[in-house]
This record gives sequence, C-alpha cells and structure tokens, in this order.
Amino acid sequence: MQNLKIKDIFNQVLNGASTGIVIGLIPSAILGALTRSWLSTPGVLADFAGSIQAFQFAVPFLVGLFAALQLNMKGMETAALAGAAFLGSGAARLVDGAWALKGTGDLINTIITVFIAAIFIKLYNNRWQSLNIVVLPLLGGILPGFIGRLILPLVSQLTLLLGQGIAHLTEIQPLIMAILIAIAFAIIIVTPLSSVAIAYAVSISGLAAGAANLGIVAVVFTFLYASSRVNSNGITFSLLFAGPKLFMANYLQNLKMTLPIVINAGVVGLFGYLFNIQGTTESAGFGITGLSGPINAYYFMDDNAVVNILVLCLTYVVVPLAISIITHQTFTRMGVYDESIYVYHAPEH
Repeated sequence: MQNLKIKDIFNQVLNGASTGIVIGLIPSAILGALTRSWLSTPGVLADFAGSIQAFQFAVPFLVGLFAALQLNMKGMETAALAGAAFLGSGAARLVDGAWALKGTGDLINTIITVFIAAIFIKLYNNRWQSLNIVVLPLLGGILPGFIGRLILPLVSQLTLLLGQGIAHLTEIQPLIMAILIAIAFAIIIVTPLSSVAIAYAVSISGLAAGAANLGIVAVVFTFLYASSRVNSNGITFSLLFAGPKLFMANYLQNLKMTLPIVINAGVVGLFGYLFNIQGTTESAGFGITGLSGPINAYYFMDDNAVVNILVLCLTYVVVPLAISIITHQTFTRMGVYDESIYVYHAPEH
C-alpha cells in the first residue's frame, strides 16, 4: 500500500465502497418487499424478515472491509478501517444515554471517513510493528472515526439538501426530471460508480426512485438484445442477474454505446412518468435484479392487481425491449457502430 498515491487510494476506496454497499443492501432489495408482511407475524418468519432488515446495519463495516481489501491491507489494518467506517457512518447514536442503531448511517460520510482512515494508515506504514495492536485501532480507527463524527452533521445536511432538491425538482418538473434521472442512472450503472450508493447518498424516493430504477432496466435490455446477437445464451442470460456492469469494460472502450443508452433510458423514463412508476431508495439502484424494482413499484399502485401487473410488464419489459431493438437495428444499419462492440470478453486471471 505504501506506493499508492492519494488519487489511487480514493479510487480504491470508492471501488470497495461500491462492493460493500451492494452486498449489504442486496438481500433487502431482493427479499425486503416480499418479506415485509412477515414482520407482523410472530415466529420464525418474523425473525427471518428481521434478519434481512438487520443485515443492512453491517453496511458501514462492509464498506470498510472491501475498501481495505482493495488496498491490500492486512488483518489489523482492515479491522481498524472497518471500525472507523462504522464510527464515521453515524449509524450508532447516543440517544438518552443509550446507544441505538439507525439504518446504514450516512454513506457519503462513511466513504469520507474510510478515505481519511486509509490515509492515516498509509502514513503510519507499520512503523512500529510491535505496537500495531495498540497504534492501529487508535490511529486508523478511533481518530479518523472521530473526525468523521465531527463532520457528520455538515455532510448529512448537504446530503439532505441534495435529496430535497431532487425531490422538489421532481415535484415541479416531474416529466423532465423522470427522463433526466433515468438517463443519469443509466449512465452511472455502466461506470465504476455505484448506482446503489448514489441512490442512498441522495435518498431518492417516489417517482425519482422509479425513474432511476427504470433507467437501469433500459440499459439491461439495451445490452440484453445486443448481446443476444453476438454472445452465447449464457452470457446474455447472466445480464439479468449480474446487471449491466457485466459490460462495463465494453462500454468504457466503446463510448458510442452512450447514444442508444441515453435514448432508451429517456423513453423508458417517459413511460415511467406516464404510468407514475414509483420506488424506494432501496430499489432505485438495483434495476430489475431480483425483481426489486417491479415489486416495490407494485406497492405504490392503486389499480386492481391485473391492471398493475400489465402496467409493470409494459414498463419493465415491453417498452425497454422494443426501444432497444429499434435503436440497435437503426444504429447498426446506419453504421454508427458495429455489433462486435457488444462481444463479451471474460477477464483473464
């Protein structure tokens, strides 16, 4: 780790944070909506549903853990970094003399705290190895965690204002914002950035969350159809589970893909507005993975079950697939790009 530059550390922290956030939140995103009603049922089902919710509390630790793994840290360094992440997240708060957990905490502040802790650990660089068991928890854990708690009110306020700003714009310009948010998350999902982390960071919900979710779905079908033309069925089918990030390398090497992605996401976002597709912060960044988006959207619908399911099929399958076919056929025939840019190349180990 001693040879890493500040920029490298920041990038590794972001990569680790993205993984930790997804792992910590995906059980709730996939099963949370299905098991929500079990919480009111006494017995083992309620315990299982509660476990799904409680797993989210581990997100700050997981962010620290995976950031440490990205930075090739050793055991005690990893433990210190994870501890700092938990402190800086603000997930644990002292209320009336007793400590209480409050969700995942502030994820932006968690990432800032992990970055500070990583810098401290890098600067220390195991100078006194015989004292590591004492120095690392203090220098790499408590001190950056304390700094994180000091800046938490400011960061949380900025995060809240950002979320409120998006919500306000969605209320006064719902059509434009639905399209823009769908496009934004469609682009985010094919970059190293975490759509889940960003959704939680700005706490989007309602129509904005539905649009974000549909934007990701649009990318899934963009790649799904294009992949079916040039890749094996296994690669194409895996997109439904691995998500668009499976083709991130293809996208970054062929930015022409942005054209169909933007058009497809914009059209699907428009239909999301027309049918008032809504979502939650938990579902916003996951797309169609585990049917998280459609299931959460269903709970916001007022019509009868048959109509609701038909609307979901239209917005989550028919429209994304149809527009993906149209744009792909149009751009390949116009010579804007060749189908070969969607050929998947497995990473070499």
